[in-house]
Amino acid sequence: MQTEHIVFLGAGNMARALIAGICKSGFPAQQIQVHAPHPERRDALAAEFGVRSCSAEPCDLPSQAVVFYAAKPKQARAILQGWAESLRAAQALLISVAAGIRLQELQRLVPAVDIVRVMPNTPAQIGFGASTMVAGPAVHAARRAAAETLIKSTGMVEWLADEDSMDMATALAGSGPAYVFLFLEALEDAAVAGGLYRDQARRLAIATLRGAAELAARSELAPALLRHQVTSPGGTTAAGLAAWEEGLRPLAQRALDAASQRSQALAQQLAKEL
Repeated sequence: MQTEHIVFLGAGNMARALIAGICKSGFPAQQIQVHAPHPERRDALAAEFGVRSCSAEPCDLPSQAVVFYAAKPKQARAILQGWAESLRAAQALLISVAAGIRLQELQRLVPAVDIVRVMPNTPAQIGFGASTMVAGPAVHAARRAAAETLIKSTGMVEWLADEDSMDMATALAGSGPAYVFLFLEALEDAAVAGGLYRDQARRLAIATLRGAAELAARSELAPALLRHQVTSPGGTTAAGLAAWEEGLRPLAQRALDAASQRSQALAQQLAKEL
């Protein structure tokens, strides 16, 4: 499937991140249109990227358009049902980036439309996103590939074997940046308490996490082996790791379980509301 027209329903932060990545990949900005109720938001995107700013009212869509639902999850019923006929008439591909709305609920709102569900995360804003994707069995390979190409413009993509995995993927990648920010904050505070200036502590913590993550990404070794390479018996790293090992692994498990369970609960709540 060759994508010639892209439509965004919503003009928030995730819409901006996706538009930035898509335009950076070389897609013509004039072939992207943004529909949203707040003129100042869509006009800001038009001014920044050169996309077309359009009202929120449903209208005819270009044939075979790729349409991103990037508005709030609770608005999905009103927005998507209003656009349902236009989506069907255009044989559009709908890509939802709304958290918590399962494919079954989306399909009920817009029957007879191909749908792909995506869970992005905030680093997509700078091209370092980690997005998970799932599609219904009726969505053809060409359409899956088109969706993947667009999402890859904001970072890496992982297809999930089934939608039930989306809750844990959300807990890991969707919520994960917040865990990293908390870890950075904790390292910074501990270093300041130990005598470093705050700006020094912050720069060192950020550079250390960035470097370690990049080393892990480039290496063929598992994180456990990389950890062993920098840990000398009886050394400073071993002493620090001994303290982390007292609670880090069970804490990580509890955090992901809690976030995953909350994701499931929100999905169930949205299913009732939609």
